Amino acid sequence: MRPEDVVELRVHGVSGTPPEAVLGDPFPTPVAGDDVARFLRAGRPARALSSGRTRVVEAFHWGRFTSGGASRALWLALIPFAVLNLARYALLGAGRLAEAVLRLLALVLTGMLVTAVAYASLELLVRQCAGTAACRSARLGFLDGLPFGAMLLVGLAPPVLVVAVLWWFGRQTFLYEPKGTHHVWETRTGSLGDYAFWHTSPRTPVLRDAHVAASCAVVGVLCAGALRTEQAHRPPDALSWTVIGAGVLVLAWAVGCVALSPDRRAVNSRALKWAAVAYSAVAAGVAAAFLWRLPTDAVGAVTPLAGFEAVTNVLSASAMVLLVVLLGACARMRRSARGRELMVADRRFRPMWHGYGAVVIAALATTLAVGFSGGLAYRVVDWVGDPVPESGRPGSVLGTGYLVGAGLWGVLAIAFVLLLAPVVAAMVRQVSSALVFAAGSAVAAVAVVLRWTSAPAWASWVAVAAAGGLYAFGAVSGVRHAVGTAVRDGVVADYPGRPDRPGIGKVAVAQRVASAKYRYHWLLGAVALLGGALVTVGGGLALARLAHPGRRAVPPPALADWLSTRPARELGTLGSLVVSGLVLVLVVLGVRSWRSPKLRTAVGVVWDLVAFWPRLAHPICPPPYGGRATIELTSRVVRLARHHGVGAVVLSGHSQGSVVCFAALSLVRRESERPDPADGERYIRQADAVAALRRVGLVTYGSQLQWAYSRLFPHYLGHAELRRLHADLGDRWWNVHRLTDPLGGPVQVWPETAEERLSADPRLWGVRCGNDVRLRDPEFLDPDPDMVASPLRGHGDYYDDPVFDEVVARVADAVATPRGSVVVDGVTLS
Repeated sequence: MRPEDVVELRVHGVSGTPPEAVLGDPFPTPVAGDDVARFLRAGRPARALSSGRTRVVEAFHWGRFTSGGASRALWLALIPFAVLNLARYALLGAGRLAEAVLRLLALVLTGMLVTAVAYASLELLVRQCAGTAACRSARLGFLDGLPFGAMLLVGLAPPVLVVAVLWWFGRQTFLYEPKGTHHVWETRTGSLGDYAFWHTSPRTPVLRDAHVAASCAVVGVLCAGALRTEQAHRPPDALSWTVIGAGVLVLAWAVGCVALSPDRRAVNSRALKWAAVAYSAVAAGVAAAFLWRLPTDAVGAVTPLAGFEAVTNVLSASAMVLLVVLLGACARMRRSARGRELMVADRRFRPMWHGYGAVVIAALATTLAVGFSGGLAYRVVDWVGDPVPESGRPGSVLGTGYLVGAGLWGVLAIAFVLLLAPVVAAMVRQVSSALVFAAGSAVAAVAVVLRWTSAPAWASWVAVAAAGGLYAFGAVSGVRHAVGTAVRDGVVADYPGRPDRPGIGKVAVAQRVASAKYRYHWLLGAVALLGGALVTVGGGLALARLAHPGRRAVPPPALADWLSTRPARELGTLGSLVVSGLVLVLVVLGVRSWRSPKLRTAVGVVWDLVAFWPRLAHPICPPPYGGRATIELTSRVVRLARHHGVGAVVLSGHSQGSVVCFAALSLVRRESERPDPADGERYIRQADAVAALRRVGLVTYGSQLQWAYSRLFPHYLGHAELRRLHADLGDRWWNVHRLTDPLGGPVQVWPETAEERLSADPRLWGVRCGNDVRLRDPEFLDPDPDMVASPLRGHGDYYDDPVFDEVVARVADAVATPRGSVVVDGVTLS
């Protein structure tokens, strides 16, 4: 075939790899797209080394969706929201209860953020610092001379700004107006092959308005609750309860919209939003008026504003209850027909965490949100003065919920450090080292506990020394047995010759470390389990305080006394430092990314991973790029195959790009099955989709389709979906991987065959099993005077391996060779 008869369309992975690097051409030519989603073509065709077959190479560069703008790096502060949105797609199918619980939990996380900012601003800065002469003159001198009501209005600026930013973030999108007739989802859960799924759901604007309304209502309720603060001229209780009741009604309206998730055409969510804005303005005005003359010349600690502790307790208890309900809903889904189908799939494709992936991800998001909220409050009160659990003690009063949250994060930090070494050793199959590390962690935990008891100091130091000895022994054991016999034998088989040659051990270690990718979820699950347990403890304490009328505003004496002890203070300080450090790192990354394009690209990696899916659980997270990327790539494939007369279009997806390619082909496949509407307006005409599907092939490499995506999102990318695409493509889909790749692996969706060599040169070859091709990495070990030394490539530079060109040529040949029959809806047609 001529070069122009075959077009390889490369789709890069995370980190926004420049098209110049993807194409190996410093000056590629733009051929389609715009500044954000662009297609570029290499100046000269690529050539397979063994067969001499040539092809045109194009690149689809979508990295600017997530790493092109400096302001997008600041979305890092909203990472709990984005993580929770992922939980929606980890469900085992359609579950109304589980979906509603996730939406409500998302609303609780938004409330936590707004409440924490309002608490830090109104309670800690305005009430406890500006309300005392000494702190005000030392920290907030610009508020001198203002009455308390005016200070309250100034303190409302941060929470109002946060609400405005949330509203603005929720409106961001990468999509243009839909092409063709906009149709509703074909199924309630949506699918990658549904064009409407990739556009903004009519329910998302309702969720966004409900979150903004709930945030405004929370601010208003906090202002109304402040009216009940003990003072000389306290307003009538009827007034405060009336304002609070109005806010509760607005909150109930917002909660109803979130729980039911109606279509925008079925509910006027804008009316809810503006009603909440009006309510918050009225509540703030009433609070400022009645608290205008509140004394601001206190010498010691002041009485905290009423309402904050109750709202914090409600949010903590709600998060705990929703996580428990989500656990039950996921257990019910596992027993459904769809759940049983997914759970009995091929062992290599079974859902992660035994089908409770949504619970694990939601627990992780909640843990982050609780930590961020508590860390903010703890850092602010630490700047103002020493945190204490109740008034009457020297220092600034910090809400019990935030004190407990900071302490629990301190426990989480210690537990994570103690679990890290054993879990990592188990992930790389160092069982003996993992056991020794576990013993060392147990002894280290004893040392920590002894430090807070009346035991002599030498006992704690003895435990520390014993733990250090065990860790050292485990490390030495791990280094001595870093390479297993089976791994070394496999490396020697790939590179025949003396088994003690230089480089054999390095390759074997790289392969063993890379094999940990099949157990990455162990570490994530351990963190989520610890975080979920601590969120449950905090929520249980909050629920108990809500149920006990006498303990809603102040902590029980025993709890207050314990929170003032040395262990509680040190745990709280540690937890706040950990969370503050995490937030500070995120903020610094965001600010530094304004000036550093490389750092901006690194920050974009996070969003490449979490911002692929549409916003269905949490509407205020980074705008998803998956829809725009999938639709643009599909349009280009159809354009090349149908309108440019290209004989074979080979989609070539690396890492995350393989998921984009899979989604694009799923969309083409579904459009080829849908008849044209009567008005003739649609995204892709059926005839064009059929022609494109007949002329397209797929090469994935460095892909996570099997070990990560099919198990984490089984309903959308599970074994059945992968098999369905393979049934359509057959030998037109090949996968390339390396054993040294810590992120990519085989797809294994096709029948396994006997291993055979796939050679680009007598010295350059890979191993084929089914349609999986394993590249050797490096390509050769022994020095060759006529060849450039081969580096250890790992997850990158697949294009530079000559065997990769051979794979693309084989797929192009398979596209050019018509299949004898195809299977459509279970019917074989010639």
